[in-house]
Amino acid sequence: MAAMSCAATSSRVVPSRTSARALVQRRVTSSRGGRPLRAPRTAAGATADAASADASAADPNLDPAVHEAVYASDTWGPWEPPLIPLDPRPPLLAFDGARALLEARDAGATRAAISLDFNTGPDAELRLDDRGVFLDPPPLSDRQPADVNDACPDDAENTDDAPVSSSDSEMCDDLPIATWSDVAVVAADVKGAYVLRRGARASRFQVFSEDTGRAASLMPVGGGFAPTALLAGFSMHRFGVGVDPMEDTERKLAAIAPIRPGARVLDVCTGLAYTASGAARRGAEVTTVELDRAMTLMCRMNPHSAELFSGNIRQLYGNGADVVPTLPDASFDRIVHDPPTFALAGELFSETFYAHLLRILKPKGVLYHYIGDPASKSAGNVAKGAAARLKKAGFGGVVIDYEAHGILAARGRVKPGGSRGKKKPKSDKRKPITKRAGADARRGKRGRGGRGGGSRRDDDEDETFLDNEFY
Repeated sequence: MAAMSCAATSSRVVPSRTSARALVQRRVTSSRGGRPLRAPRTAAGATADAASADASAADPNLDPAVHEAVYASDTWGPWEPPLIPLDPRPPLLAFDGARALLEARDAGATRAAISLDFNTGPDAELRLDDRGVFLDPPPLSDRQPADVNDACPDDAENTDDAPVSSSDSEMCDDLPIATWSDVAVVAADVKGAYVLRRGARASRFQVFSEDTGRAASLMPVGGGFAPTALLAGFSMHRFGVGVDPMEDTERKLAAIAPIRPGARVLDVCTGLAYTASGAARRGAEVTTVELDRAMTLMCRMNPHSAELFSGNIRQLYGNGADVVPTLPDASFDRIVHDPPTFALAGELFSETFYAHLLRILKPKGVLYHYIGDPASKSAGNVAKGAAARLKKAGFGGVVIDYEAHGILAARGRVKPGGSRGKKKPKSDKRKPITKRAGADARRGKRGRGGRGGGSRRDDDEDETFLDNEFY
């Protein structure tokens, strides 16, 4: 797969207004077919039908024959990663770590240990003096030709073939990875993650996507938890008291449990790939669809998204409304549909799209559809409309899962995975799915934080629950 060289991607941070398309080469090839992911422009005057046919023929993401071959096969992967992973990944500093450094300095400490990778590895041992924060360098023999932690002696002179001399190394080692003024800036920014490099100013990691026309950035949530992504002012995961981005993800996966080794899972809207990664770690054969290539750049910088580049996940690109219709019938045991808001992606809430999700779902498969807090007025209205359209599309069972902030649907009757084997309390009366639950059903809110609470699930009055095992 064509991609940027390590030198081009590991030695600098993406500026806030840099185009994702300018950084990800446009003619990226498929893992299987070797054809470009982007369809060429059609000639002027071509009809819409001809343009669609040409796009499908040239783009394996939209080619039913390519998908048919993949899902008819008894083998899975390995898949070529969508981009070359960052190795090593540069240190990342967020507000909680920066505040800890300031406290250590004010207490007179000369050393401190904090996480520079969102707690995916051991804490970094740092030296503190009046100039700033210093990261002890690795031995010279272990260094990369162009170490991503170093901005000196001159980025313009660093190439893949440039050796690291001892004099250059000593000069870099004597420079901080962050000055105290930089640390103060990071400490005051609760919505940004900053890349640190010796001899350079701390740089807020963010990208601008020409695919969506929106800016995106990694957003720390504090507490040692994995970050979320901030997209057009909205966070991709809910977090707050008792809920963090990974807990949010685990609740979604628990709703469609069990996910057994070898199960085929479709993740619509990759985002930071937490859902796809969690399913892959359970042994599932995961396909994920993403419209915005800028999100792949976000994943590559985020240590918690590393599984996307492991070769275990099949990454497709394109609008889910275009890609899903090209997937074969009855291909997936589980589907996680986690779209942006209805206002941003209304086509992913349509009856037509839901009918395609039903078509590609196996007979005993289960769909999870994120909608937001169903106990809130806005998401409750979205849930009501989505549930009605899922029914019209042919889903026989539709139920709200308040714990996972979503809707579960299946051909037959369905219940949330977390409640399998448990008797439903007598006091928990089932209500029509169109009725709004009380305030006691509220959970942590996506993008706004929130307060934990009890879990309640609604279902149609004429529905009964049934386990949905697929083996």
